[in-house]
Amino acid sequence: MTLVSDRQTPSGVAASPASAAPPLGDLVDTTLTPALVHDLLLALAGVLPRGHVLGAALAQDVGDPTPGRAGEVTLVLPTTESAQRALASGCLVLRDQEHTPLALLEGLTGVEGSDAAVTGLPRRLRVRESRAASHPEVDFDQEGLHHRPVLVMGRPATGADVVDLAAWSADGEPPVVLVTEQSDRHDRVCTATLLRLAEALVAELGTTADILTVPLEGRDAASDAELARRVAARLHAVDLRVLLDDEPAPSAETWRRARSALLAGRGVPELEDFPATTHELLGAWRLPRSSRGLVVMFTGLSGSGKSTLARDVADWVATHSSRTVTLLDGDRVRQLLSSGLGFDEASRELNIRRIGFVAAEVARHGGIAICSPIAPAASVRAEVREMAECVGDFLLVHVSTPLEECERRDLKGLYAAARQGTVPHFTGISAPYDVPVDADLRVDTSRVERPQAARLVLDTLIDGGWLTEERP
Repeated sequence: MTLVSDRQTPSGVAASPASAAPPLGDLVDTTLTPALVHDLLLALAGVLPRGHVLGAALAQDVGDPTPGRAGEVTLVLPTTESAQRALASGCLVLRDQEHTPLALLEGLTGVEGSDAAVTGLPRRLRVRESRAASHPEVDFDQEGLHHRPVLVMGRPATGADVVDLAAWSADGEPPVVLVTEQSDRHDRVCTATLLRLAEALVAELGTTADILTVPLEGRDAASDAELARRVAARLHAVDLRVLLDDEPAPSAETWRRARSALLAGRGVPELEDFPATTHELLGAWRLPRSSRGLVVMFTGLSGSGKSTLARDVADWVATHSSRTVTLLDGDRVRQLLSSGLGFDEASRELNIRRIGFVAAEVARHGGIAICSPIAPAASVRAEVREMAECVGDFLLVHVSTPLEECERRDLKGLYAAARQGTVPHFTGISAPYDVPVDADLRVDTSRVERPQAARLVLDTLIDGGWLTEERP
């Protein structure tokens, strides 16, 4: 439940005319992660139970939602100071990552036992403008969707699911198919693909249906089942069926096995348990590793040899394989992408996030991105890994050359300056470096020669299936 930022709202931003919201210029605001936005939208629709902590697991058996009524929710803010400022103001503007003011959290009170949490009643300011897929979202107040069978779809349907749903969809009103919209996760099918799978399922069933998205953020099996039940209750559904990743059903286990094979990306996954019309969609969701996007991040101290190693690997990939490769060197990124940033901790972390974002976009389109920042913080490296694995794969290479050797080389005179105190926040001297515990490969350039170091990385890429079997 991490929030991206909290700050004073810039003046001149107004709510939509229909919202009758107070001026926002002097109010404290916070930017929600996509997962928290999804919970906020369900809270505004009256789906979530009163007092629910946005982003948290769901309490079970808390009664059905009250149609049209948003109950109080609890929000965990980034810091104690954030919560104190919000409580002093009495309300809080909730924004999405595009800075759109979605709701006002009013009547704020503190939460016993937590200095950073506040509770309040959300009031909608405007409809969000950005979503994972440009597709109609469920309107819980649309009477035409009420008193119909509902299918909540968060995973592909197996052949057994199709057989099971055939009789269910043939009786009475046509079903409402609600495709879950949730934050990017590498192990969950993205919304755009799920929508196409839903269309294929409806065609297999030979029926008609309203296919809509629902901002249902997955978390755990019990919470997901409870959320689906509450969504159906809000629509007064006459029956509910679910296709969810973690449900304890044989067809869900069939999907989990197929998902593991697709994620592994080795060979052709066996999809005979799924309708033939979905095979191409599932294969495109997670391509084989030989054509899947990949981010290779080299991390290590200044002077460890990571930039040289990254260049050697990028050069070999460009000249000995058919893969497209993009090199994001730390110094070049500083000049072109992050020239306005300083070298304090916050600026350095933002620089790594920017590198990670660009690298993930390269991977999204099937390329190999190679980056070589120092990246001293384990938490930020984890963020980059998550960004990359949502669209492809991630490989962390720790260039583990010891500090003494890096300082002996002192290629740029930075260590000497840091020892003299003229270069502040210098990693390894006056700033910490979190030694990776999750590195996929370690290379100590003080122990292996330059060609052998590159060979270690390239052999890893070949053995992993991202490159062909040709050896350097």
